[in-house]
Amino acid sequence: MIAALAVIAVSLAANLSRQEPTAAARADTIERLVTLRPDGSVMLARPGVVRPVLEVYEDFQCPVCQEFERGNGKVAREAVLRGEIVLLIHPMTIFSESPMHENSHRALSASLCVTDPAKWLAYHDALYAGQPEETQVGGFAVPELVALAEKTGIPTGDFADCITSDETSDKADEMSRTALMKAVQGTPTVRIDGQDIDWSAPWGGAETEPEQATTV
Repeated sequence: MIAALAVIAVSLAANLSRQEPTAAARADTIERLVTLRPDGSVMLARPGVVRPVLEVYEDFQCPVCQEFERGNGKVAREAVLRGEIVLLIHPMTIFSESPMHENSHRALSASLCVTDPAKWLAYHDALYAGQPEETQVGGFAVPELVALAEKTGIPTGDFADCITSDETSDKADEMSRTALMKAVQGTPTVRIDGQDIDWSAPWGGAETEPEQATTV
């Protein structure tokens, strides 16, 4: 089995190698492997794969998160398609200062309003593609977030109301508090089976004996 997760050794530093997908992976799409979880996190995994679990804590207003998603984030999705890892995404708000906090909170709330798992990744990517300048006042305005939903094929009838609802806002706040309680001090924070790993260098290219995925 081709593994995307190259060695998780003593240091627990991981590399994800870029390999050609198997025939089964080519016949599938990443959108079909998305599960929206009750706590707001999003899991990507092929049926039966339970570990290793690659967790990513991210903030849609965070420029470094955008950079991560464009590089190693894509590598991680390829690994999911090959059935070699579980990818668990934790959207959150890391910023505490204005206007970044408000921008981030609106984007996080909007992501919670996407209830179709098959559309979530497209909206996730659209948020990063439309990321405003970090200090832009009024970034990720509600009309812009609704327009992104429409662009990705999401029904927008009550989308604005969902973004601005107290229920959505409270859930977004709870997700961020939970992440901070788990010692997330910055975004992106990337962990493999609960251990922080280095995400700053491009994954791939390390020729090391891989750890096999665990299935049930």
